Amino acid sequence: MTEIIDTATDDDAQAALQAFLNAQEFEEMEDAVDDHPLLADPSFEQAIEALIEHAGNMGDAEAVLRFQDRLDILYDVLDNLGATPEEEAIEAFLNAEPGDESTAVYAQYTEWLDTDNAAAFLDVMEPADPETAQFLADKRAALAALRAG
Repeated sequence: MTEIIDTATDDDAQAALQAFLNAQEFEEMEDAVDDHPLLADPSFEQAIEALIEHAGNMGDAEAVLRFQDRLDILYDVLDNLGATPEEEAIEAFLNAEPGDESTAVYAQYTEWLDTDNAAAFLDVMEPADPETAQFLADKRAALAALRAG
């Protein structure tokens, strides 16, 4: 009986790992977390960090980058769990590249980004350094331009 439970657990872990590795975008990782709740467990994060360390020790820079990239996406997804639609919209806009990607995100989330609340949220963000201050100024300007049409 124990072997059946252990095998099922191993199969679940393997499926979760495969879904994690296949998720290259935020939405794909969201789906992976929905399908494999193990991805939201802190033990999964610890296992991935151990894999990153092992790959680094083996000199496999490609594996390190792939695992770290997916882990960064997973962190973003986990940070957004329970976020309001407006918070998700603002986060997506902040993460969007300038230009076409920002325009596409704005179009996707117009209902929430075309509000005074979204603009006010960006206005009250306190930058920690000059680079972040410039980034926020650019995002504020981009949002204002998109809202103006």
